[in-house]
Amino acid sequence: MFIFFYVCLIVFIGLGNKAFQLYLGDYELVNFIYDLPLIIFTYFGLIAVWGSAKHKAYLSERFWRIYFCSIMLSILILPFLQDSIVSMIDNLGFLKAMLAYALMTLVMLPYYWGLYSYSFSSKPLWHKVTV
Repeated sequence: MFIFFYVCLIVFIGLGNKAFQLYLGDYELVNFIYDLPLIIFTYFGLIAVWGSAKHKAYLSERFWRIYFCSIMLSILILPFLQDSIVSMIDNLGFLKAMLAYALMTLVMLPYYWGLYSYSFSSKPLWHKVTV
């Protein structure tokens, strides 16, 4: 049940962020199509969080390790490449924009931890699959 509420929180905050950018005039609904692959890429990892909570193996350990590293790389690189984040920096100022980004990262920490633990610390889970 906790995972359900957490997923709802993540989705609500993500959509709220897009709505806030829309309100500021820095985001259009057309941009959603541009953002959709990244949204799908990010939220795809919820499968791993669910698998970790249910102690079930989905896909492979190698896949989730590559996925986890890709997500971590995107966290470090995307804030400086996405136009919506750059315009948020212009509107709010660097410090406020980075604080907002840090807050979102903190909200996502359980997601990242669940993804990490599923990818790298679930040896008994993956061992059952390969035996």
